[in-house]
Amino acid sequence: MDVEFRSGAQIYRAYNEAENRHDLAGTTALVADNLSVTINGVASVSSGSDDERAMDVLYTCYPDYQRRIDKIIGEQNEIAVMWTMLGSANPNIPGLEPLEVSGVSIVESDGRVMTKAYLFVNSLALDEVLRRAVESTERK
Repeated sequence: MDVEFRSGAQIYRAYNEAENRHDLAGTTALVADNLSVTINGVASVSSGSDDERAMDVLYTCYPDYQRRIDKIIGEQNEIAVMWTMLGSANPNIPGLEPLEVSGVSIVESDGRVMTKAYLFVNSLALDEVLRRAVESTERK
């Protein structure tokens, strides 16, 4: 079955909607199997399953997690997105700070899924979530 071509902005909005529903299947369906993500220039995610694990840890750490899209520039296969992540720390996980992070992502897509993302952000809370996601991957 062919999937309808969508712009990068449409794909990102659909991903963000699934993300805000905490829908791992929905987010994973909107990223390439070989998704490449860098955060502040450092390779961070190298597959759709890595993204799924990171999102699962994020939802565990911040049960009320939401990402707000502040602005999208561009409508074709390469877009820039200004966003804000918000969430209250899970009280059962010691050492977590509340999440209130603003950043910018440059996202590439192929008309069906996101293929690359370059995130630029400064946040200790998000760094902690990513560290926990890496640790959970290493234990498997």
